[in-house]
Amino acid sequence: MTEDKPPLSALPEYNMPNFLNLFLPYNIIPLIIYSLIFRLARQYVKTNFWLKFEGFKRYRLQNLTICWAHAVVVGLGDLILMFTHPHEIFHEVIEWYDPIAAQLPLISVAYFFQDAIDMLMYEWSSYTLELLLHHFVTCAALVCPGVTGRFTLAAGWALLMEVNSIFLHARTILQICGLNTQFPGVFRVVVYSNIISFFFFRIISQLLWTHWAIYNVPGLHWYFEMIGLLGPIVFGCINGLLFMRLLAADGFLPENLRARFAVTRDNKNEEKEKKQN
Repeated sequence: MTEDKPPLSALPEYNMPNFLNLFLPYNIIPLIIYSLIFRLARQYVKTNFWLKFEGFKRYRLQNLTICWAHAVVVGLGDLILMFTHPHEIFHEVIEWYDPIAAQLPLISVAYFFQDAIDMLMYEWSSYTLELLLHHFVTCAALVCPGVTGRFTLAAGWALLMEVNSIFLHARTILQICGLNTQFPGVFRVVVYSNIISFFFFRIISQLLWTHWAIYNVPGLHWYFEMIGLLGPIVFGCINGLLFMRLLAADGFLPENLRARFAVTRDNKNEEKEKKQN
Protein backbone atom coordinates (compact mmCIF):
# COMPACT_ATOMS: atom_id res chain seq x y z
CA MET A 1 0.00 0.00 0.00
CA THR A 2 1.57 3.27 -1.12
CA GLU A 3 1.35 6.45 0.89
CA ASP A 4 -0.89 9.07 -0.68
CA LYS A 5 0.97 12.14 -1.86
CA PRO A 6 -0.47 15.56 -0.98
CA PRO A 7 -2.00 17.48 -3.89
CA LEU A 8 0.30 20.00 -5.58
CA SER A 9 -1.83 22.87 -4.28
CA ALA A 10 -0.87 21.87 -0.73
CA LEU A 11 2.88 22.15 -1.34
CA PRO A 12 4.62 25.37 -0.17
CA GLU A 13 6.03 26.21 -3.59
CA TYR A 14 2.48 26.56 -5.00
CA ASN A 15 1.33 28.98 -2.31
CA MET A 16 2.22 32.47 -1.15
CA PRO A 17 5.01 32.15 1.43
CA ASN A 18 3.94 32.93 4.97
CA PHE A 19 6.55 35.47 6.05
CA LEU A 20 5.31 35.25 9.63
CA ASN A 21 7.21 31.96 9.71
CA LEU A 22 10.34 34.08 10.05
CA PHE A 23 9.25 34.64 13.65
CA LEU A 24 9.17 30.94 14.44
CA PRO A 25 11.89 29.98 16.96
CA TYR A 26 14.05 28.05 14.46
CA ASN A 27 14.25 31.20 12.31
CA ILE A 28 14.06 34.21 14.63
CA ILE A 29 16.51 32.91 17.25
CA PRO A 30 19.33 32.29 14.73
CA LEU A 31 18.56 35.63 13.00
CA ILE A 32 18.88 37.48 16.31
CA ILE A 33 22.08 35.62 17.23
CA TYR A 34 23.70 36.20 13.82
CA SER A 35 22.68 39.87 13.86
CA LEU A 36 24.25 40.32 17.29
CA ILE A 37 27.43 38.56 16.12
CA PHE A 38 27.72 40.91 13.13
CA ARG A 39 26.98 43.95 15.31
CA LEU A 40 29.64 42.92 17.85
CA ALA A 41 32.09 42.13 15.05
CA ARG A 42 31.54 45.58 13.55
CA GLN A 43 32.13 47.19 16.91
CA TYR A 44 35.33 45.17 17.41
CA VAL A 45 36.63 46.10 13.95
CA LYS A 46 35.77 49.79 14.49
CA THR A 47 37.66 49.76 17.79
CA ASN A 48 40.76 47.88 16.67
CA PHE A 49 41.27 48.03 12.89
CA TRP A 50 42.27 50.69 10.35
CA LEU A 51 42.53 53.41 13.00
CA LYS A 52 45.33 55.24 11.19
CA PHE A 53 42.84 56.17 8.45
CA GLU A 54 40.27 58.92 8.79
CA GLY A 55 36.71 59.67 7.72
CA PHE A 56 35.11 57.80 4.84
CA LYS A 57 38.24 55.79 4.08
CA ARG A 58 38.25 54.35 7.61
CA TYR A 59 34.52 53.57 7.38
CA ARG A 60 34.99 51.81 4.03
CA LEU A 61 37.90 49.69 5.24
CA GLN A 62 36.08 48.68 8.42
CA ASN A 63 32.86 47.93 6.52
CA LEU A 64 34.72 45.91 3.89
CA THR A 65 36.47 43.88 6.59
CA ILE A 66 33.08 42.63 7.82
CA CYS A 67 31.97 42.09 4.20
CA TRP A 68 35.07 39.98 3.59
CA ALA A 69 34.52 37.93 6.78
CA HIS A 70 30.91 37.23 5.76
CA ALA A 71 32.04 36.20 2.27
CA VAL A 72 34.63 33.78 3.68
CA VAL A 73 32.19 32.08 6.07
CA VAL A 74 29.20 31.87 3.74
CA GLY A 75 31.09 31.48 0.46
CA LEU A 76 33.25 28.57 1.63
CA GLY A 77 30.32 26.99 3.51
CA ASP A 78 28.15 27.21 0.42
CA LEU A 79 30.90 25.83 -1.81
CA ILE A 80 31.18 22.80 0.46
CA LEU A 81 27.39 22.37 0.43
CA MET A 82 27.18 22.48 -3.36
CA PHE A 83 30.15 20.17 -3.98
CA THR A 84 28.90 17.58 -1.47
CA HIS A 85 25.45 17.44 -3.11
CA PRO A 86 26.19 17.19 -6.86
CA HIS A 87 22.96 15.32 -7.66
CA GLU A 88 20.64 17.38 -5.48
CA ILE A 89 21.76 20.78 -6.81
CA PHE A 90 20.30 19.87 -10.21
CA HIS A 91 17.51 17.42 -9.40
CA GLU A 92 16.21 18.31 -5.89
CA VAL A 93 16.63 22.09 -5.86
CA ILE A 94 13.17 22.69 -4.42
CA GLU A 95 12.59 19.63 -2.23
CA TRP A 96 15.97 19.14 -0.51
CA TYR A 97 16.19 20.70 2.94
CA ASP A 98 18.66 20.50 5.78
CA PRO A 99 18.41 22.64 8.94
CA ILE A 100 22.19 23.07 9.12
CA ALA A 101 22.49 24.11 5.47
CA ALA A 102 19.53 26.46 5.97
CA GLN A 103 21.69 28.50 8.36
CA LEU A 104 23.74 29.88 5.45
CA PRO A 105 20.91 32.03 4.02
CA LEU A 106 19.91 33.11 7.56
CA ILE A 107 23.49 34.24 8.23
CA SER A 108 23.41 36.27 5.02
CA VAL A 109 20.01 37.83 5.78
CA ALA A 110 21.37 38.98 9.16
CA TYR A 111 24.52 40.31 7.50
CA PHE A 112 22.68 42.24 4.77
CA PHE A 113 20.33 43.76 7.36
CA GLN A 114 23.26 44.97 9.48
CA ASP A 115 25.17 46.16 6.41
CA ALA A 116 22.16 48.19 5.23
CA ILE A 117 21.98 49.91 8.64
CA ASP A 118 25.70 50.61 8.51
CA MET A 119 25.48 52.16 5.03
CA LEU A 120 22.51 54.36 5.90
CA MET A 121 24.38 55.69 8.95
CA TYR A 122 27.51 56.69 7.00
CA GLU A 123 26.64 57.24 3.36
CA TRP A 124 23.80 58.33 1.09
CA SER A 125 24.46 58.26 -2.65
CA SER A 126 23.53 56.47 -5.86
CA TYR A 127 25.88 53.69 -4.77
CA THR A 128 23.91 53.31 -1.53
CA LEU A 129 20.68 52.95 -3.49
CA GLU A 130 22.30 50.40 -5.78
CA LEU A 131 23.52 48.33 -2.82
CA LEU A 132 20.21 48.62 -0.98
CA LEU A 133 18.44 47.26 -4.07
CA HIS A 134 20.93 44.40 -4.13
CA HIS A 135 20.39 43.67 -0.42
CA PHE A 136 16.58 43.81 -0.71
CA VAL A 137 16.37 41.48 -3.71
CA THR A 138 18.88 39.10 -2.12
CA CYS A 139 17.00 38.92 1.18
CA ALA A 140 13.67 38.42 -0.63
CA ALA A 141 15.19 35.24 -2.08
CA LEU A 142 17.19 34.08 0.93
CA VAL A 143 14.22 34.03 3.34
CA CYS A 144 12.48 31.39 1.19
CA PRO A 145 14.12 28.34 2.84
CA GLY A 146 13.23 29.62 6.29
CA VAL A 147 9.58 30.39 5.58
CA THR A 148 8.83 27.34 3.38
CA GLY A 149 11.21 24.55 4.42
CA ARG A 150 12.12 24.33 0.73
CA PHE A 151 14.53 25.98 -1.72
CA THR A 152 17.70 25.53 0.40
CA LEU A 153 19.71 24.64 -2.69
CA ALA A 154 18.14 27.47 -4.67
CA ALA A 155 19.61 29.78 -2.04
CA GLY A 156 22.83 27.79 -2.43
CA TRP A 157 23.02 28.72 -6.10
CA ALA A 158 22.60 32.40 -5.22
CA LEU A 159 25.18 32.30 -2.43
CA LEU A 160 27.87 30.98 -4.77
CA MET A 161 28.44 34.65 -5.61
CA GLU A 162 29.96 35.03 -2.15
CA VAL A 163 32.91 32.89 -3.27
CA ASN A 164 33.83 35.68 -5.68
CA SER A 165 33.15 38.28 -2.98
CA ILE A 166 36.14 36.91 -1.01
CA PHE A 167 38.47 38.19 -3.74
CA LEU A 168 36.31 41.18 -4.67
CA HIS A 169 36.44 42.63 -1.15
CA ALA A 170 40.12 41.70 -0.67
CA ARG A 171 40.95 43.59 -3.87
CA THR A 172 39.11 46.72 -2.72
CA ILE A 173 40.65 46.62 0.75
CA LEU A 174 44.17 46.37 -0.68
CA GLN A 175 43.43 49.24 -3.07
CA ILE A 176 41.93 51.62 -0.50
CA CYS A 177 44.59 51.08 2.16
CA GLY A 178 47.45 51.42 -0.36
CA LEU A 179 48.86 47.91 -0.01
CA ASN A 180 48.32 47.40 -3.75
CA THR A 181 51.37 49.61 -4.42
CA GLN A 182 53.47 48.10 -1.62
CA PHE A 183 52.80 44.53 -2.71
CA PRO A 184 51.97 44.75 -6.44
CA GLY A 185 52.58 41.03 -7.03
CA VAL A 186 50.11 40.00 -4.35
CA PHE A 187 47.60 42.55 -5.59
CA ARG A 188 47.88 41.24 -9.16
CA VAL A 189 47.17 37.69 -7.97
CA VAL A 190 44.09 38.95 -6.15
CA VAL A 191 42.96 40.91 -9.22
CA TYR A 192 43.19 37.89 -11.52
CA SER A 193 41.61 35.63 -8.89
CA ASN A 194 38.77 38.12 -8.66
CA ILE A 195 38.18 38.16 -12.43
CA ILE A 196 38.35 34.37 -12.74
CA SER A 197 36.09 33.69 -9.74
CA PHE A 198 33.69 36.40 -10.97
CA PHE A 199 33.35 34.55 -14.26
CA PHE A 200 32.65 31.17 -12.63
CA PHE A 201 30.67 32.15 -9.52
CA ARG A 202 28.70 35.16 -10.77
CA ILE A 203 28.28 34.49 -14.49
CA ILE A 204 28.49 30.74 -15.15
CA SER A 205 26.67 29.76 -11.95
CA GLN A 206 23.84 32.19 -12.71
CA LEU A 207 23.56 30.90 -16.27
CA LEU A 208 23.24 27.35 -14.91
CA TRP A 209 20.61 28.52 -12.42
CA THR A 210 18.69 30.39 -15.13
CA HIS A 211 18.69 27.30 -17.36
CA TRP A 212 17.28 25.24 -14.47
CA ALA A 213 14.72 27.91 -13.55
CA ILE A 214 13.34 28.28 -17.08
CA TYR A 215 12.33 24.61 -17.09
CA ASN A 216 11.29 24.21 -13.43
CA VAL A 217 10.01 27.49 -12.00
CA PRO A 218 7.04 28.29 -14.31
CA GLY A 219 3.84 27.04 -12.69
CA LEU A 220 4.98 27.72 -9.12
CA HIS A 221 3.40 30.53 -7.09
CA TRP A 222 4.05 33.93 -8.68
CA TYR A 223 6.38 34.96 -5.82
CA PHE A 224 8.74 32.07 -6.57
CA GLU A 225 8.41 32.67 -10.30
CA MET A 226 9.43 36.30 -9.71
CA ILE A 227 12.41 35.31 -7.55
CA GLY A 228 13.48 32.48 -9.83
CA LEU A 229 13.08 34.22 -13.18
CA LEU A 230 13.29 37.97 -12.54
CA GLY A 231 16.00 37.63 -9.89
CA PRO A 232 18.63 36.51 -12.43
CA ILE A 233 17.71 39.48 -14.64
CA VAL A 234 18.24 41.94 -11.77
CA PHE A 235 21.51 40.30 -10.75
CA GLY A 236 22.57 40.03 -14.37
CA CYS A 237 22.32 43.83 -14.64
CA ILE A 238 24.07 44.40 -11.28
CA ASN A 239 26.84 41.90 -12.00
CA GLY A 240 27.26 43.11 -15.58
CA LEU A 241 27.79 46.69 -14.40
CA LEU A 242 30.10 45.54 -11.62
CA PHE A 243 32.15 43.43 -14.04
CA MET A 244 32.63 46.36 -16.42
CA ARG A 245 33.68 48.58 -13.51
CA LEU A 246 36.24 46.02 -12.41
CA LEU A 247 37.62 45.59 -15.92
CA ALA A 248 37.89 49.37 -16.24
CA ALA A 249 39.55 49.86 -12.85
CA ASP A 250 42.06 47.05 -13.39
CA GLY A 251 43.07 48.17 -16.88
CA PHE A 252 41.41 45.47 -18.96
CA LEU A 253 39.33 47.91 -21.04
CA PRO A 254 40.45 50.41 -23.71
CA GLU A 255 41.05 53.99 -22.53
CA ASN A 256 37.81 55.31 -24.07
CA LEU A 257 35.73 52.84 -22.04
CA ARG A 258 37.60 53.18 -18.74
CA ALA A 259 36.28 56.69 -18.07
CA ARG A 260 32.72 55.56 -18.80
CA PHE A 261 32.77 52.74 -16.25
CA ALA A 262 35.23 54.20 -13.72
CA VAL A 263 34.03 54.08 -10.11
CA THR A 264 34.46 57.39 -8.28
CA ARG A 265 32.69 56.47 -5.03
CA ASP A 266 35.69 56.77 -2.70
CA ASN A 267 37.17 59.80 -4.49
CA LYS A 268 33.86 61.68 -4.39
CA ASN A 269 33.41 61.08 -0.67
CA GLU A 270 37.00 62.07 0.10
CA GLU A 271 36.56 65.32 -1.88
CA LYS A 272 33.30 65.97 -0.02
CA GLU A 273 35.07 65.54 3.33
CA LYS A 274 37.87 67.93 2.31
CA LYS A 275 35.33 70.60 1.33
CA GLN A 276 33.54 70.21 4.65
CA ASN A 277 36.82 70.59 6.52
